Amino acid sequence: MRVTSAAGLAIALMVVLSGCGSEGGSGAAGPDRDVPLKERTSIAQFDVPPLPVEKAKPCDLIRPEGEEELGLVPPDSMRAWAPRGGMAQTPTSCFWHNRVSEAVDLRVHRKPENDKDSAIRFALMDEHVDLIMGYPAGMLPISSYSCTVTVGVSDTHYLTFQVQSRNRAGACALGVRAAQEALRNMPAR
Repeated sequence: MRVTSAAGLAIALMVVLSGCGSEGGSGAAGPDRDVPLKERTSIAQFDVPPLPVEKAKPCDLIRPEGEEELGLVPPDSMRAWAPRGGMAQTPTSCFWHNRVSEAVDLRVHRKPENDKDSAIRFALMDEHVDLIMGYPAGMLPISSYSCTVTVGVSDTHYLTFQVQSRNRAGACALGVRAAQEALRNMPAR
C-alpha cells in the first residue's frame, strides 16, 4: 500500500509540474519554436524568464572572477594604471579594460516609451542572430577587433556589449562570453 501511495503521489506531482512549464513569463503561450528567431517579438516566445535588469548595477554584472576569466584584469605590470573592477560611466553603463588588448563596455538600455515594438527587436536587428543562454542576441562585427553584442532580456530592456579584442578568438567571441557572465550574475526578481 505504501508503494502505491508513493507512486500515486509521484505521478500527481509530475502532472502538476508538467503544467507549470506550459506558460510563458508574461502569461502568454510558451516558447514558439515555429516562429523564426528574427520574427519573434516578445520574451514570452523564448524558453526564458524576463530578467529584472532595471534592478541591476552594470558594474556588478561582471564579477572579479569573471574579469579574470574574460581577460579583463590588467597584467601585473599595469595594475597600478588600471585597477580591477569595472568603471561606472553612468548609472546604466560600465567599462572594463586590461590596458593591453581587451575592453568591454556594457550598457543597459530601456526601449523608448513611444516605441510600440518590444526590446527584443533591438537584439534581433543585426545580421548575425542567435541565442545566448536562451536569450535572443545579435552580433555585429565592426572590424577585425571590434564587435557589438546585443541581448534582449525582457520586452522593455536589452543589453549591449561593445567589445574590443585583439585575441585570436575575436571580439564577438569575447562579447558572447561577457554576455554569458552578465546573464549569470543578473539579480533575482
